[in-house]
Amino acid sequence: MNQFNKTIEFKQSGESKLFNHYCQFFDNFVVEEFRRKHDADTSFKGHKALMLEIENYVSENIKFESKEDYANLVDTLKSLAEKDD
Repeated sequence: MNQFNKTIEFKQSGESKLFNHYCQFFDNFVVEEFRRKHDADTSFKGHKALMLEIENYVSENIKFESKEDYANLVDTLKSLAEKDD
């Protein structure tokens, strides 16, 4: 777990407990980087590229125990990247 995770959890306090749990795996820098990429290209092609990059990031940088955990982590990072704060 990362030292910056608590900030993300507080920002997402209106979300479900499962969502908040998975938010603990990403620090602000990672979320902001993916947000920047999402905002830069909102086309379908850009979305597909972002999803591939998110999937690669999760598989290479985060320890997960099951395919369900992997899918939830990918979905959470995608959702964080698309959120307007």
